[in-house]
Amino acid sequence: MKSFDSRTYSINDFMEWERNQQLELSPRFQRNSVWSDNARSYLMDTIVRGKPIPKVFLRQKINATTRMSIREVVDGQQRLRTIISYLKDSFYIHPKHNKEQGGKFFSQLDEEVQVSILNYEVAADLLVNMSDEEVLDVFGRLNSYAVVLNDQERIHANHFGPFKLLADNVGQNAFNFWVKNKILTDAQVMRMGNVALAADLLIAMIEGIKSKKQLKKYYEDYESDFQHDVEDLKSKFNATLATTGAIFGGELGRTEFRRVHIFYSLFTAIYHLSFGLKEIDMPKAPDVEWNFDKIRLTLNPVDELFGDEDRVTFTKEQKQFLEDSRRATTDAKVRLRRTRYLVSLILKSF
Repeated sequence: MKSFDSRTYSINDFMEWERNQQLELSPRFQRNSVWSDNARSYLMDTIVRGKPIPKVFLRQKINATTRMSIREVVDGQQRLRTIISYLKDSFYIHPKHNKEQGGKFFSQLDEEVQVSILNYEVAADLLVNMSDEEVLDVFGRLNSYAVVLNDQERIHANHFGPFKLLADNVGQNAFNFWVKNKILTDAQVMRMGNVALAADLLIAMIEGIKSKKQLKKYYEDYESDFQHDVEDLKSKFNATLATTGAIFGGELGRTEFRRVHIFYSLFTAIYHLSFGLKEIDMPKAPDVEWNFDKIRLTLNPVDELFGDEDRVTFTKEQKQFLEDSRRATTDAKVRLRRTRYLVSLILKSF
């Protein structure tokens, strides 16, 4: 027999229940973790933009003394605390999350925006008169089907700063490039592979070539202190992708450069030639128009290496590049060697 109902409630409904003491936010099976200011700001920005948030679970009971319905928050306590706190002017959305509404308390928003927030609907599963044991059983069953978060999903869930927003933006905007060129699959994009790759490349642009293992460290370093021009980074990132696409004329997905670790080195090589990378003590491209066809011809032998690995006439540099690429390592030293090799080849085309 079905023991729950799926419903939607407006934020105004939750506010009314809270005012009338019909909303219990701290049942004994709830976790007591407290969200950071960044996390709270990001949630409210999501709501202001009219985008969905995860549903909440409520247990409805009748208080026999007052004869009032009480709704216990089984899951979603921090989300609802954040929403209620925001509507009580306890904090504001950070300008880095929303340029238009950032820095304003709820009471300072235009009436139209306030009404849209109050009307925003939160999906909820209503557990009717369930015992604690039944509630715990429900969550045990839900967790049995939960997908374990990968590294990037865990990083994404715990950071809300400007670097996270930048990596999200450029990674998502490049969706067609990733998939069309077979660098990432749809499934990898769904598990945030696009954001992980974008973040990895952005770190190279800012700090120089680093190990992928340092990704989490830089997210943490940049969380509260990111003194870089976001729009400039976006522009240079997109320009590098555009140049890469132009060199291969839509054929990148047919080459070995589509492999993520080799694409990383191709991107960093082109970025260095265009704008300069730290730790690459090699010249940038001359200030002339790039001949994309000529560059492609220069890079073709690299692609051919992988189809002729038994050849005995490799140069020392070719052999090293092939070995570094075959291992698919993301170690900084190996990445640096691969990038240097590709820079040296492309420079020959000028």
